[in-house]
Amino acid sequence: MALVIKSWSVKSNPASGEPYVKVVARESGFWSFVFSLLGIDATTTFQVTGTRIEFEQGSLSGFIRRLTTFEHVCSTFYGRFKPWKTALGIFGFCLFLGSAMQSGWALFAFFVLGAVISGLYYVLNRQLTFGFTDAAGEVAAITFKRSVIEGQEINEEQLHKIIGVIENLIKHRDDHVGEVDMGSSSQGGRMASPAPTSLRQVFNGPDMAVPPAAVPAKPAVQPGACPKCGNSVTADDVFCGGCGHKLK
Repeated sequence: MALVIKSWSVKSNPASGEPYVKVVARESGFWSFVFSLLGIDATTTFQVTGTRIEFEQGSLSGFIRRLTTFEHVCSTFYGRFKPWKTALGIFGFCLFLGSAMQSGWALFAFFVLGAVISGLYYVLNRQLTFGFTDAAGEVAAITFKRSVIEGQEINEEQLHKIIGVIENLIKHRDDHVGEVDMGSSSQGGRMASPAPTSLRQVFNGPDMAVPPAAVPAKPAVQPGACPKCGNSVTADDVFCGGCGHKLK
């Protein structure tokens, strides 16, 4: 089913935190537009950051999001579909109805009517598609047609620019190695925790590495004197005879 574009943007040099490409589409139809005004519509989002492509398909029941890094993108594509056969069929059917009435005015009226209806159908139902194929052979694409309500339209030239941006990022993906994120910005400057290495860490969280408390070194026993009280001792004494300090 062809979608309609709600919003889109293509930037060759976006600001920090902004995507290079972002296209948001919804299902076509009046009720889908009403739901979008209420904030409960199901949207499809195609977003390109410096390190990956994020493709999200939503419905009223939920959503599924695919995150594909550039090294796993096999190919990108875009194209168009023109419904000229259906439009020609509508026009021919109107001519048939006009000729069946055996009236010159009826034929002319249906000729004009067929031309208008078939022309509108052709313009409003031209479809464009773009997307990519990953290493597993999965295809992620958006097929859309002209949006009358939102007034948003992406033409073939703009689709070519979107694909060009993706190909350029794939070519220079090594320049963005240090920009990989985990899907959300850090909160309060906190960094991501390391992956758990045991089931106890999975259920109880990662262990905080606490350095062991320093154990005070025992003073060296000086021959002939207790290190605590200084009483005279011998090498065979286990305890000090003056204070009871353990010598060995």
